[in-house]
Amino acid sequence: MKKLSYDTRQKKKASTLMALGTSECDAAKKLIDVGLYREAVIHLYFTCFYISQAMLCHILKTNPSHEHVETQLHKTYGNSPDFPRRYVELHTKLHKQRNDFNYRTTHTPDPDLLKGQLRSLSRYVRFALKIVPRIEVLDLLKSISEDNPGKIKDFSFDIYCPKTYAHHTRLTFWQPPFYLGIFGVNEMDRGAKRLLRGLQVKKTRDYVVGLNSRVNQYKDDHIIMIDIDAINPAVEAILKPFAGILLKSGRGFHFIGRQVVSGLKEWHQKMKSLLRHKKLRMHVDKNHIEMSLRRGYSTLRVTSSPVKPTAPYFYKEI
Repeated sequence: MKKLSYDTRQKKKASTLMALGTSECDAAKKLIDVGLYREAVIHLYFTCFYISQAMLCHILKTNPSHEHVETQLHKTYGNSPDFPRRYVELHTKLHKQRNDFNYRTTHTPDPDLLKGQLRSLSRYVRFALKIVPRIEVLDLLKSISEDNPGKIKDFSFDIYCPKTYAHHTRLTFWQPPFYLGIFGVNEMDRGAKRLLRGLQVKKTRDYVVGLNSRVNQYKDDHIIMIDIDAINPAVEAILKPFAGILLKSGRGFHFIGRQVVSGLKEWHQKMKSLLRHKKLRMHVDKNHIEMSLRRGYSTLRVTSSPVKPTAPYFYKEI
């Protein structure tokens, strides 16, 4: 099946729905692994509910009902030769199962059935990830640059192995904003790995491209960037004054601020305040912030590799 064609608004919506769907899938897996089968049923269904909506962003209106999503999925893809019919049927089965166990049934679901549904659902998620268009990182960087005319002189990227933060081969690449559309992160990734192989670096396939917080080669101007384990309304409220973007990075999230912080001292103060914040410190990656402060800039991964298989993608703006 060919990649769907979405406009910018639809891409943002689809990205958020895919992030919600993958989070629900992770939750379902964890619950099944510990034997909480009834609790897993609702997460299996909501994985499908969000993924199917992402497949229908060009058709559905805002906040569709559960019945409308199911009906539209059958109408749009039920007889499509390119869309596996089993995923349409899976959505219907999971919807019925969720209603049965939520409202009518008291017995425990069949564990083997749920495990089989999880495998099928994981394949549906992988299928959707290939088909559903999402906002690219370079599109987000362009919008941040446009929000800060004259303030962002360069974007900086590191090519590094995500297994370790320090004492490892690390390349830094500087790029003025107007080059974003000419030389993207995938080209950067391929070129850097060729260079690393020439330098006899081992396991170059594990390396990734990371965006750096410094936005000027000759001044210590930064944007706020932190690694977050989990998102909730309290975390979003704390980050809202920084006006930024959340990326889904696998099981966690990356926050990229839109505001430029002038000078190393002010950047240090803001990063330390986030690290010490009572409500936030339980959710941020403490080691990432401390290493960033020692290095003098933050880095957040924007590509994938075998050790970090999920490429971060747009979740929402806050």
